[in-house]
Amino acid sequence: MMTLLKPLADVFNLVTWLAAALISTAPTVWANEVQPAMVIIIDDLGYNLANGLGIVNLPGPITLAVMPHTPHGALLAQRGKLANKEVMLHVPMENHAGLRLGPGGLTLAMQETEFKQVLRGNLASIPHVQGLNNHMGSALTEQALPMQWTMDLAKELNLFFVDSRTSAKSLALQQALRQQVPALERDVFLDNDTATKALTVQFEQAMRIAHKYGYVVLIGHPYPATIAFLKQKLPQLDQSGIMLISASALINQLKPHLDTL
Repeated sequence: MMTLLKPLADVFNLVTWLAAALISTAPTVWANEVQPAMVIIIDDLGYNLANGLGIVNLPGPITLAVMPHTPHGALLAQRGKLANKEVMLHVPMENHAGLRLGPGGLTLAMQETEFKQVLRGNLASIPHVQGLNNHMGSALTEQALPMQWTMDLAKELNLFFVDSRTSAKSLALQQALRQQVPALERDVFLDNDTATKALTVQFEQAMRIAHKYGYVVLIGHPYPATIAFLKQKLPQLDQSGIMLISASALINQLKPHLDTL
């Protein structure tokens, strides 16, 4: 039997979250008869065509997070759409390590007008986008104003947001809730270590979370080792009683349970 509530990951309490009537990995009522669900988001798509196509060709509704202004980003989004994959924009955001963001990077030095202009340009560079998540962003996601501006556009364009949780101090989910933007957050990173044993540990952790709480959000990357691992493991999900779904499908599946509260 699944537990009814998933622990709150940000500073909002249960009353605030329910009042917002939004979707996130905050506490959620989930009917016991619903099959546990797993969302798998693959980040950093757009630079390597072969690896990107390897992800597109994986079975099932993998969610594709595509980098803006990349050599193969638009093509991979088009191919993903044809393969019934959901497309997200993987938004480069400033990090504490000073790592290069690449084109379309959002920084703390930007004022609102420039910030939103760059984000709109990012969105225009990738077709079929239904949601956003952050690439890096350990510095930017900790600041309320940039996250507010991000959610302004998400709400305007009817996009959801997934917080990759690259910082424990992230305010992204908090701002999404405040602005009534449907939101999820990452539970597990799959492939910080691409050794088969490490991948297995992370994947099994994700399955345990799905069984315990009813759903889990797993993020990986288009590494050859990850692609080979998922080719092997994805067909086994159903045998484990877990349904693979897209990010927006999870949001849509969770919402009716909130609407009855």
